[in-house]
Amino acid sequence: MRRLISDVRNLGDNGLSEDSRGMTRQIQSAVHREARLQASYSRRRANFMDLWRTRLFSQGVGAIVSMAMFLMMAVGVLRPAYRALALAQAATQLILEESGTEEIRLKLMLLAPPPPPIFNPNGELLGIGASMSEDEEIMATVKVARNGRALVNRIVGPSTDPAIVSKLSNIINQSTSFHRVRRDQNASAEAVVIFSKVNISADLN
Repeated sequence: MRRLISDVRNLGDNGLSEDSRGMTRQIQSAVHREARLQASYSRRRANFMDLWRTRLFSQGVGAIVSMAMFLMMAVGVLRPAYRALALAQAATQLILEESGTEEIRLKLMLLAPPPPPIFNPNGELLGIGASMSEDEEIMATVKVARNGRALVNRIVGPSTDPAIVSKLSNIINQSTSFHRVRRDQNASAEAVVIFSKVNISADLN
Protein backbone atom coordinates (compact mmCIF):
# COMPACT_ATOMS: atom_id res chain seq x y z
CA MET A 1 0.00 0.00 0.00
CA ARG A 2 2.84 2.41 0.82
CA ARG A 3 4.54 1.64 -2.50
CA LEU A 4 1.30 2.23 -4.39
CA ILE A 5 0.86 5.62 -2.69
CA SER A 6 4.44 6.54 -3.57
CA ASP A 7 3.92 5.58 -7.22
CA VAL A 8 0.72 7.62 -7.44
CA ARG A 9 2.45 10.65 -5.95
CA ASN A 10 5.29 10.33 -8.47
CA LEU A 11 2.87 10.73 -11.33
CA GLY A 12 2.48 14.40 -10.54
CA ASP A 13 0.63 16.76 -12.87
CA ASN A 14 3.36 16.98 -15.52
CA GLY A 15 2.30 16.03 -19.03
CA LEU A 16 -1.22 15.06 -17.99
CA SER A 17 -4.45 16.39 -19.29
CA GLU A 18 -7.11 17.83 -17.06
CA ASP A 19 -9.05 14.57 -17.07
CA SER A 20 -5.94 12.56 -16.28
CA ARG A 21 -5.05 14.87 -13.42
CA GLY A 22 -8.59 14.55 -11.99
CA MET A 23 -8.44 10.78 -12.26
CA THR A 24 -5.02 10.78 -10.58
CA ARG A 25 -6.38 12.87 -7.68
CA GLN A 26 -9.31 10.45 -7.30
CA ILE A 27 -6.95 7.50 -7.28
CA GLN A 28 -4.80 9.22 -4.67
CA SER A 29 -7.87 9.97 -2.53
CA ALA A 30 -9.07 6.38 -2.81
CA VAL A 31 -5.63 5.04 -1.94
CA HIS A 32 -5.40 7.36 1.09
CA ARG A 33 -8.86 6.30 2.29
CA GLU A 34 -7.92 2.64 1.94
CA ALA A 35 -4.68 3.27 3.81
CA ARG A 36 -6.57 5.03 6.62
CA LEU A 37 -9.10 2.21 6.79
CA GLN A 38 -6.39 -0.41 7.01
CA ALA A 39 -4.54 1.59 9.67
CA SER A 40 -7.78 2.03 11.62
CA TYR A 41 -8.53 -1.68 11.31
CA SER A 42 -5.02 -2.53 12.52
CA ARG A 43 -5.39 -0.18 15.52
CA ARG A 44 -8.79 -1.63 16.42
CA ARG A 45 -7.42 -5.14 16.17
CA ALA A 46 -4.40 -4.24 18.29
CA ASN A 47 -6.63 -2.54 20.88
CA PHE A 48 -8.95 -5.55 20.87
CA MET A 49 -6.04 -7.94 21.43
CA ASP A 50 -4.62 -5.73 24.20
CA LEU A 51 -8.03 -5.60 25.88
CA TRP A 52 -8.41 -9.36 25.78
CA ARG A 53 -4.85 -9.90 26.98
CA THR A 54 -5.47 -7.59 29.94
CA ARG A 55 -8.81 -9.22 30.70
CA LEU A 56 -7.44 -12.74 30.45
CA PHE A 57 -4.42 -11.85 32.55
CA SER A 58 -6.51 -10.24 35.31
CA GLN A 59 -9.05 -13.05 35.30
CA GLY A 60 -6.28 -15.65 35.25
CA VAL A 61 -4.54 -14.05 38.22
CA GLY A 62 -7.86 -13.80 40.06
CA ALA A 63 -8.64 -17.44 39.34
CA ILE A 64 -5.19 -18.54 40.55
CA VAL A 65 -5.49 -16.48 43.75
CA SER A 66 -9.02 -17.80 44.39
CA MET A 67 -7.90 -21.38 43.83
CA ALA A 68 -4.92 -20.90 46.15
CA MET A 69 -7.14 -19.45 48.89
CA PHE A 70 -9.63 -22.29 48.45
CA LEU A 71 -6.87 -24.88 48.73
CA MET A 72 -5.48 -23.18 51.85
CA MET A 73 -8.92 -23.12 53.48
CA ALA A 74 -9.56 -26.74 52.51
CA VAL A 75 -6.22 -27.82 53.94
CA GLY A 76 -6.85 -25.83 57.14
CA VAL A 77 -10.28 -27.41 57.61
CA LEU A 78 -9.43 -30.95 56.56
CA ARG A 79 -6.09 -31.28 58.37
CA PRO A 80 -7.56 -31.37 61.95
CA ALA A 81 -10.31 -33.73 60.78
CA TYR A 82 -7.74 -35.98 59.12
CA ARG A 83 -5.60 -36.00 62.27
CA ALA A 84 -8.59 -36.85 64.46
CA LEU A 85 -9.60 -39.61 62.06
CA ALA A 86 -6.05 -40.95 61.97
CA LEU A 87 -5.85 -40.98 65.78
CA ALA A 88 -9.21 -42.72 66.03
CA GLN A 89 -8.15 -45.33 63.48
CA ALA A 90 -4.84 -45.86 65.26
CA ALA A 91 -6.56 -46.24 68.63
CA THR A 92 -9.11 -48.66 67.19
CA GLN A 93 -6.40 -50.72 65.51
CA LEU A 94 -4.36 -50.76 68.71
CA ILE A 95 -7.32 -51.94 70.76
CA LEU A 96 -8.17 -54.64 68.22
CA GLU A 97 -4.59 -55.87 67.98
CA GLU A 98 -3.70 -55.72 71.66
CA SER A 99 -7.06 -56.34 73.29
CA GLY A 100 -6.65 -58.07 76.63
CA THR A 101 -2.91 -57.54 76.80
CA GLU A 102 -0.98 -55.96 79.62
CA GLU A 103 -0.02 -52.96 77.50
CA ILE A 104 -3.65 -51.98 76.96
CA ARG A 105 -4.35 -52.15 80.67
CA LEU A 106 -1.33 -50.00 81.43
CA LYS A 107 -2.34 -47.45 78.75
CA LEU A 108 -5.84 -47.21 80.20
CA MET A 109 -4.38 -46.76 83.66
CA LEU A 110 -2.20 -43.93 82.39
CA LEU A 111 -5.17 -42.20 80.80
CA ALA A 112 -7.33 -42.48 83.94
CA PRO A 113 -6.32 -40.67 87.16
CA PRO A 114 -4.50 -43.06 89.52
CA PRO A 115 -6.37 -44.17 92.65
CA PRO A 116 -5.24 -42.78 96.01
CA PRO A 117 -2.99 -44.92 98.20
CA ILE A 118 -4.77 -47.14 100.74
CA PHE A 119 -4.32 -45.90 104.30
CA ASN A 120 -3.38 -48.64 106.79
CA PRO A 121 -3.00 -46.99 110.20
CA ASN A 122 -1.26 -48.88 112.99
CA GLY A 123 -2.09 -48.79 116.67
CA GLU A 124 0.01 -45.72 117.36
CA LEU A 125 -1.83 -43.68 114.75
CA LEU A 126 -5.18 -44.85 116.06
CA GLY A 127 -4.04 -43.90 119.55
CA ILE A 128 -3.39 -40.36 118.37
CA GLY A 129 -6.97 -40.08 117.20
CA ALA A 130 -8.24 -41.47 120.48
CA SER A 131 -6.19 -38.97 122.50
CA MET A 132 -7.69 -35.97 120.72
CA SER A 133 -10.64 -33.99 122.00
CA GLU A 134 -14.01 -34.26 120.28
CA ASP A 135 -13.82 -30.84 118.61
CA GLU A 136 -10.24 -31.29 117.46
CA GLU A 137 -9.25 -32.35 113.96
CA ILE A 138 -5.89 -32.76 112.25
CA MET A 139 -5.40 -32.87 108.49
CA ALA A 140 -2.06 -33.92 107.03
CA THR A 141 -0.90 -33.95 103.41
CA VAL A 142 1.66 -36.70 102.82
CA LYS A 143 3.79 -38.03 99.97
CA VAL A 144 3.57 -41.82 99.84
CA ALA A 145 6.32 -44.09 98.51
CA ARG A 146 5.65 -47.44 96.87
CA ASN A 147 6.90 -49.28 99.96
CA GLY A 148 4.09 -47.80 102.06
CA ARG A 149 6.14 -45.25 103.97
CA ALA A 150 5.07 -41.63 103.84
CA LEU A 151 6.64 -38.23 104.27
CA VAL A 152 4.57 -35.48 105.84
CA ASN A 153 4.39 -32.35 103.71
CA ARG A 154 2.09 -30.25 105.86
CA ILE A 155 -0.12 -30.59 108.93
CA VAL A 156 -3.00 -28.19 109.56
CA GLY A 157 -5.75 -28.08 112.11
CA PRO A 158 -7.52 -25.66 114.46
CA SER A 159 -5.98 -25.45 117.96
CA THR A 160 -3.64 -28.36 117.25
CA ASP A 161 -1.44 -29.57 120.11
CA PRO A 162 2.23 -29.29 119.00
CA ALA A 163 3.08 -32.51 120.82
CA ILE A 164 0.40 -34.41 118.91
CA VAL A 165 1.54 -32.91 115.61
CA SER A 166 5.16 -33.90 116.26
CA LYS A 167 4.18 -37.42 117.31
CA LEU A 168 1.95 -37.84 114.25
CA SER A 169 4.72 -36.71 111.91
CA ASN A 170 7.26 -39.09 113.47
CA ILE A 171 4.93 -42.10 113.33
CA ILE A 172 3.98 -41.54 109.68
CA ASN A 173 7.61 -41.01 108.65
CA GLN A 174 8.98 -44.03 110.53
CA SER A 175 6.26 -46.64 110.07
CA THR A 176 4.49 -48.20 107.10
CA SER A 177 1.14 -46.42 107.21
CA PHE A 178 -0.07 -47.30 103.70
CA HIS A 179 -0.43 -50.49 101.72
CA ARG A 180 2.54 -51.34 99.56
CA VAL A 181 2.07 -50.75 95.84
CA ARG A 182 3.05 -53.65 93.61
CA ARG A 183 4.98 -53.13 90.41
CA ASP A 184 1.95 -53.84 88.25
CA GLN A 185 -0.20 -51.37 90.21
CA ASN A 186 -0.61 -47.65 89.73
CA ALA A 187 -1.41 -45.38 92.66
CA SER A 188 -1.15 -41.69 93.40
CA ALA A 189 1.85 -40.54 95.41
CA GLU A 190 -0.17 -37.84 97.20
CA ALA A 191 -2.67 -38.42 100.00
CA VAL A 192 -4.61 -36.45 102.59
CA VAL A 193 -5.07 -38.00 106.05
CA ILE A 194 -7.62 -36.63 108.54
CA PHE A 195 -7.53 -37.53 112.25
CA SER A 196 -10.42 -36.85 114.59
CA LYS A 197 -12.06 -38.48 117.57
CA VAL A 198 -15.30 -40.38 116.97
CA ASN A 199 -17.37 -41.60 119.90
CA ILE A 200 -19.59 -44.58 119.18
CA SER A 201 -22.18 -45.55 121.76
CA ALA A 202 -24.18 -48.73 121.77
CA ASP A 203 -27.08 -49.97 123.84
CA LEU A 204 -26.50 -53.60 124.80
CA ASN A 205 -29.83 -54.00 126.62
